[in-house]
Amino acid sequence: MKGWTFSRKVSASIALASLIVAAVLGGFVYITFSQWTQKQEKELLTEKLKQFELQIKEVTFLPSLLRPGFGRGSGAAAVLKPDLSSFAADLDEGQTLQLLDARGRVLAEEGAASGAGAAEEKDTAVLGDVETWKDAVLPGGAETGNGVADSGGTESDRAGGYEAVSSLTLPAFGTVTLRLADSGDSAAAAASREVGRLLLLGLLLAAGAAALAGWLVARSALKPIRSMIGEVQSIGADNLSRRLPLPAAQDELHQLGATFNALLQKLSVSFEQQRRFVADASHELKTPLAIIEGHTHMIQRWGKQSPEVLEESLGYMMDEAGRMRELIAQLLLLAETEEPVQEGAGEECDVQQVLHELLPQTVHVGPGVILSAGEVGNTGPLPVRMPASACYQVLRNIVENALKYTPEGGRVRIAHETDLDQVIVSVTDTGIGISSEQLPHIFDRFYRAEGSRNRAKGGSGLGLAIAKAIMERYGGSIAIESIEGAGTKVVLSFVRGAGSGGMEQGVGSKE
Repeated sequence: MKGWTFSRKVSASIALASLIVAAVLGGFVYITFSQWTQKQEKELLTEKLKQFELQIKEVTFLPSLLRPGFGRGSGAAAVLKPDLSSFAADLDEGQTLQLLDARGRVLAEEGAASGAGAAEEKDTAVLGDVETWKDAVLPGGAETGNGVADSGGTESDRAGGYEAVSSLTLPAFGTVTLRLADSGDSAAAAASREVGRLLLLGLLLAAGAAALAGWLVARSALKPIRSMIGEVQSIGADNLSRRLPLPAAQDELHQLGATFNALLQKLSVSFEQQRRFVADASHELKTPLAIIEGHTHMIQRWGKQSPEVLEESLGYMMDEAGRMRELIAQLLLLAETEEPVQEGAGEECDVQQVLHELLPQTVHVGPGVILSAGEVGNTGPLPVRMPASACYQVLRNIVENALKYTPEGGRVRIAHETDLDQVIVSVTDTGIGISSEQLPHIFDRFYRAEGSRNRAKGGSGLGLAIAKAIMERYGGSIAIESIEGAGTKVVLSFVRGAGSGGMEQGVGSKE
């Protein structure tokens, strides 16, 4: 058996919602119709009772009402029995007309309960002036014997039906109560029950229709999603250039498709960068390995007989080994910068302290370049949210790049200023600059601009990529402005620290 898939859940939800609406609507119609029917039934019952009362009060009608017989009462009432048979034709099915004395005893009865009244009459026995009655509970709470009619007003509801009562005075009987009751078997009550059955049948039909409608709606609504699923399943790592077709309507499905296409674009770019990174790293490692291998063969063939060849080859091998070590260290550092910062890692450092330790070590990079450091607006500590070692790595990469690509006699100036929540450090040089075509790619891994920015200057093309990764890891940013032949300006925006209390002292180990 299949599980509850999304389409089945949608179908069931639509069917259940439709069924609830149908049930609520059917219940409202039934309750409204029942209340209206009850109200009409009570009004009709009260109106009919008034007609009976008026007819009984007519002088010409009284002789036909009273006939000799064994009555229920004392005095004249004991030899007179009221006769209500003339009202039988006016009573509907299920209706009963009763005449009760002041003690609530049934004097006469006509209609649905007359059969029961006749049987009750047979059980009456007269012993002198003492009468014994068969106790029976009358509709609406009236009891025979010494019971009292529980009418309580002009009209009241009875179990399973309605009733209307009225008081009047008759000769020989005094004050009596005229009660007209409906047992619920009248045409109006039957119509109400029939409407209820029809509504229940309609509800069952609505349940089936709701289930079918839910299935059709869910199938139609999920058809584009199934199409997207098929398209997504056909996309693999070898064809990330494919994109999902987008519907013309600017709806949620269009947004879903556009979002997935954007994700595919990011994956495609990431895969391409990864492929290029592996190729570039392999190339960078292959070159020094090839040089080391070549000089190893030279040592094997001529190094034993020629100390000059041995010395030269060993020098080249040491240089290339050092370059490989530096490249591997940078790759490890780059991998480390891509890891998220751990919770609670709130290390801070002082930018001025880092610059104080860095600048003396960069003198040998550009001996003929004038290097100066200045301050703008703030001479106190400049705390930033970054470990001192990471801050040192960023500043070293930027300052060394500026010194390398600035000709002898040029100038490199370091300035810093504070903002509300930032510490901004700018490194400006008067070097060769970067062309507008190369500037967008300057942060790519292993990217080196053509011309003067080539391997002869040293480096592997990872310095700026590492600097950007470190800055972004700690919430900062890096921006470069450059004009070819006029110089370059690098702006580093650090997140400002809380103060000097938690700052690290010194840079520590520097690679």
